[in-house]
Amino acid sequence: TGDGGYHLDGFDLLASADRQALFLWQISSPAFFRTSFLKDGVDNYYRFLTLKHVMDQKKGTGSSIIVPHYQIDLIWHTHILSSISSYYADCVAVLGQPLHHDDSMDDRTAGGDLDNAFKSTQICWKETFGVDYHVVGGMFRGEPPQEFYSQDFVAVLRTLQEMVEGDQQVERVRDLRPSKAVQQVVKTKKKRSVV
Repeated sequence: TGDGGYHLDGFDLLASADRQALFLWQISSPAFFRTSFLKDGVDNYYRFLTLKHVMDQKKGTGSSIIVPHYQIDLIWHTHILSSISSYYADCVAVLGQPLHHDDSMDDRTAGGDLDNAFKSTQICWKETFGVDYHVVGGMFRGEPPQEFYSQDFVAVLRTLQEMVEGDQQVERVRDLRPSKAVQQVVKTKKKRSVV
């Protein structure tokens, strides 16, 4: 392409890589090293998918914008990357349609599109599930410090992970694949609704 080869079919690879660096910062808090936090994330991710359906029904279209917090976003990324075909099938089973993940909305200005969509998600979550749309350790942490972009930060993350793994309270999960987890939650929800 004429842009130096950084676009793939209109997709800006460099901009996406920058966004993924910010995403990595957001999911590097100590909470993300805890199995219980990730398991809760799978449950919240299913609620998130359900909420998308609720929001679309209220709006009367399939185009409402729903914004995940970072606990949900990590599970969402993992679900997509585990198998595109399973992700598609799971979304159709829960939502009746696929759910596009667009991480290009990154302007956090008060009153901007992302801010308004996040507030709308918070309101609908509270109305639907009766709890605040907040998870300790899984919310936006601000911009990364300059040290984050150094190789020393990798050593800090390794040390943090070792500390968490050494904690006797931390459970180990060998197979936390969202596609299977979402399928299990869907089956459980169907059983509950039949009773």
